[in-house]
Amino acid sequence: MKFVPTTGEFSLEVPYFDEVKSDGGWRGQGTGKSMTTLKAEITQSVARLGGQVTGFVRGAYEMENGVSSDGFQIHYAIEDSQSNLHQGRIDVAALPVREPKRRSGSRQTMDRRREQTLKMALFMIRDALDGQWFLQMLSPGYAALMPWMLVKGDKTVTELWSESATMRKLLPPKESEFKGDDEDVVEGDFREE
Repeated sequence: MKFVPTTGEFSLEVPYFDEVKSDGGWRGQGTGKSMTTLKAEITQSVARLGGQVTGFVRGAYEMENGVSSDGFQIHYAIEDSQSNLHQGRIDVAALPVREPKRRSGSRQTMDRRREQTLKMALFMIRDALDGQWFLQMLSPGYAALMPWMLVKGDKTVTELWSESATMRKLLPPKESEFKGDDEDVVEGDFREE
């Protein structure tokens, strides 16, 4: 399975598994949980958000620089008030792993590291989904699973948003486009009616 972006405007530098540290916000590098346990925890997290996981599909994502990364697609459904199911998909790309420099046992080492980076990705997705639950509880009207709902075939709401020239204008500017402190600031009041 190959993921091919349709636009090359935004490029995110993805670090390698060996380069990330917990003090940089990364978590789960050394988790001892099994893949089965992490999938079960994600299934519970999605259920708390009102969805039902329908499957995990393992695959790989190809980055712009030709490096591939293992990952998953987490498929889920949400039932509306008329009992209609609406499909969603969360794409999860694990951090890429560099080939070990030494030769003896390198295949086993590589397999272990690839498995560990997949577990780390699942660990962090589980944490992110749990954070979405807190946001859903604290922010009226917030629909945590909405960005990954499928529309127009197999595109998520987020993918359609990012591919639309009109919608892209609504995204925050890139760091290079910030003009400084002389920007207009708009203040407002929140009131409940």
